[in-house]
Amino acid sequence: MRTEQEIFNELESLALEPSFWELIAFFCWKDTFIHIKGEKLEAGAFTQSFSHEKLSRTELSTLIGIACKNNTEINGTDIKHDDLIEKAQNVWDLLDELHHSFIPQIDVGELPSGTTSDSSRRSSFMREAIFYGGEGAFKHQYRDFSKLRYINDDKWLEENKGFNTQQVVDVISAIDEVQVTNANNYMQSDKREGNSDYLSIFTFSLDEIVQKVKDSEEIVKKIINAFSAFSNEGMDCFNSVDDFNHRNAFPIIKRSENTYVSFQSYSLWESLYESPFFWFNDDKSYRSNASKNRGAFTEDFTAERLACVFGHENVFTNIDIFDGKDKACEIDVLVTFGEFAIVVQAKSKKLTISARKGNSQQLDSDFKNAVQSAYNQALQCSQLLQQDGLIFKKETGEEVLISSKLTAIFPICIVSDHYPALAAQARHFLTYEVTDIIKHPYVMDVFLLDMIAEMLDTPILILDYLMKRSNFGETILSNHELVILATYIKQNLYFDENPDLVMLDEDISGELELAMLARRDELEEELKTPEGILTVYDGTHIGSILTDLAHSKEYSLQALGFFILSISGDTIERINNHLDEMIKKFQIDKCNHDMTLYFSEGKTGLTIHCNDNETKVAYESLLTHCDKRKYSCKADVWHGIHFSPTELTFTFTIYNKYEWKQSDEMDEITSKLNVIDSKSNATPVSVKKIGRNEKCPCGSGKKYKKCCLP
Repeated sequence: MRTEQEIFNELESLALEPSFWELIAFFCWKDTFIHIKGEKLEAGAFTQSFSHEKLSRTELSTLIGIACKNNTEINGTDIKHDDLIEKAQNVWDLLDELHHSFIPQIDVGELPSGTTSDSSRRSSFMREAIFYGGEGAFKHQYRDFSKLRYINDDKWLEENKGFNTQQVVDVISAIDEVQVTNANNYMQSDKREGNSDYLSIFTFSLDEIVQKVKDSEEIVKKIINAFSAFSNEGMDCFNSVDDFNHRNAFPIIKRSENTYVSFQSYSLWESLYESPFFWFNDDKSYRSNASKNRGAFTEDFTAERLACVFGHENVFTNIDIFDGKDKACEIDVLVTFGEFAIVVQAKSKKLTISARKGNSQQLDSDFKNAVQSAYNQALQCSQLLQQDGLIFKKETGEEVLISSKLTAIFPICIVSDHYPALAAQARHFLTYEVTDIIKHPYVMDVFLLDMIAEMLDTPILILDYLMKRSNFGETILSNHELVILATYIKQNLYFDENPDLVMLDEDISGELELAMLARRDELEEELKTPEGILTVYDGTHIGSILTDLAHSKEYSLQALGFFILSISGDTIERINNHLDEMIKKFQIDKCNHDMTLYFSEGKTGLTIHCNDNETKVAYESLLTHCDKRKYSCKADVWHGIHFSPTELTFTFTIYNKYEWKQSDEMDEITSKLNVIDSKSNATPVSVKKIGRNEKCPCGSGKKYKKCCLP
C-alpha cells in the first residue's frame, strides 16, 4: 500500500495537465447536481446523491485545491468525452486508494513515545470520519441562518465591506441560478457530441449576476471579490489533504477581471456562514462584539426553534440557579414541559487544523472545549433541577417557578458551526453520567436542531424521539445524528430482533433531506413529508387521539402518546379497524363496545371503551375494567381510553401505573373476567409469555415480533 503522501503527490502531477480543470468540472457536474428526467423532482433521483460512486465534497475540494496550486491557468481544453471519462476513472481510483491509506496498519514498535496502539488507531479512524463524513448542514440552512447569524453585524459589514448579508444571499442565489441554467443548456445542446466543455457550466460573468439582482454593479463586484481569489493565491501551504485549503474560504476563482469560476455551490454558501466571523476577528475594536453576537445567535436560535414546538411560555434563556445567595449554575436554554425538562448548553468552538490531521491530543482538547465543558455544565444544572429550595432567575432578576418533580431531563450540547463527524466524536470522547431521570446526552449542531423542530413539530413527538434516542445510547452507530433522526421518522427507531448494535448508512437520510429542501424552497407538496411516523396515523382514529394529546402537559396523556408511538404499524392498523367496527355496532345498538390489548414483554395493556355514556358512569366503568385487566394480566401499566362514537375522538383517559401484587380479593373479582369479556366485543388478551417467532395472539397471522411486540 502506498502512503497517503505518495498518492497526493501523484494527484499533483496529474493536475499539471491542462485537462485537469475540465476533469474537475466533470466531477462537480456529476456529483453535486441532482440529475432528473423531466421536470419533476422525485425521491429516487434525490437519494442517488448518496451513491458511493460519487466523490464527497471534501474530495472535490482537495482536487480543486491541488489544481489551483499546480495549474494556474483555467482554460478550456479540447478533449473528447471518452478520453475525459478514462482520465476521470484514473483520478477516482487514486482517490479510492487515498481513502484506504487513511487507516494504515500500525506497528506498535514504530509508535511515537508516549502513544499507544489504541490511541493511534482511534486518531486514524476519527480522521477518516472527519474527512469523509457526510455534511450535516444543507445549503438552504446556510442561506437562511446566515441572515439570522449576522443580523446584528450588518452595520459593520456595510461600513467595512460595502454590503450586507441579504445582498450576499441575493448574489450567491444568482450564481446558483446561472449555473443551473448553464447545466441544463449544456445537457440539451450538441456540445456533448464533440469535445467536452463542462467547465462552461461553472463559469459566470459579472454582467450575468448584475442582471439578476437589484443591486449596483459596484456592490455585486465587492461581494464576489470578498469570496474570490486567483487560482494559486494562498495555496503554497496546501501540501496534504489536512492542510488549510484557501479555496474553501474563497470558493470563487477569478479567471479574469470580470469572469469567474465556482465549482461547488455548497462551499460558497458555507463560506457565507463562516467567513464573516474571521473578517470581524481582524478588527480588534469589533472582535468582542462579534463574539458576543455569535454566542447570542446560538442561544436565541435554539430558544426560538424550541419555542415553536413547546410554546414560548415553556422556554427560558439564561436562567441562573441560586442556592441561597450563591449562584450555582447557569442554563443557556431551558425547556420545562410537564414533568420533562430539556437543558441546553451552547458553545461556538471549531475543530482546529491539527485535530483534523488526527492529532489525538488536539482532538481531545478541541472536543473538551467545544462539547465536554458544555455537557459538564448541563449535567450540573440537571442535577440541581431535581433539588428543592433552589431559586431560578432570568437575566432581568425575575424569579421563575420550576418544579423539581421531573420524570426525565434531557441534557443537550449544541454548537453553532458544522462540526465534522460530531456524532462519532461524541461517542469516542464524551464522558457522561446517566441516571433514571438524567438521560443520555445529546450532542448536536443548530442545523440538526432546526430539522428536529421542523419535522417533529409537536411536544409529544420530540419528547418521544429524545426518549428513544436516549434509550439507544451508544448502540446506534452513525457518522451524523441526522441519519438517526431520519431512521426515527422512517421506522420509529424500530429494528428486527432487538439488535445489540446498529450501524446506519447515510443514504437513509435521503427522504428527510428532500423534505427539508421541499419545505424551505417551496417544492411539490408531496415531497414535504417523508413516509413513516409522520404519515402512518393520518386520517385514522389513533391519529386523531395523538393530535388531541400532542401538546398536553398532563403526564398520563403524554404516557399514552408514548405508548401509541411505540406500537407497531400493523397493530395500529388493527386498533383502527376495531374502532371502526365498534362505531358501526354502536350506531346499531347504542351499547358499549370495547377492546383490549396486552403487551407481555412491556407488561403494559390498553383498553378502549366506545360509548356515549354520561361521563361519570363511563369513567367508573372504564376504570373498573382497566383495574381488572391490569390485575389479570399481571401488568405494571395500563392505559384506558374512552372513545366517543359520535364525536369520533377520545373524551378522557385512564392511566394506572403501579407494580402488580397478588390479591385474594382481585383473584375472586377477575375469576369470571373472561366470561364477561366474551359477551362483549373485546379483543382476546395475551396473558402468557409469547415467543418472538410465535404467531401473534391478536389474530393477524403474523409473527409476534412483526406485530404487537412492543
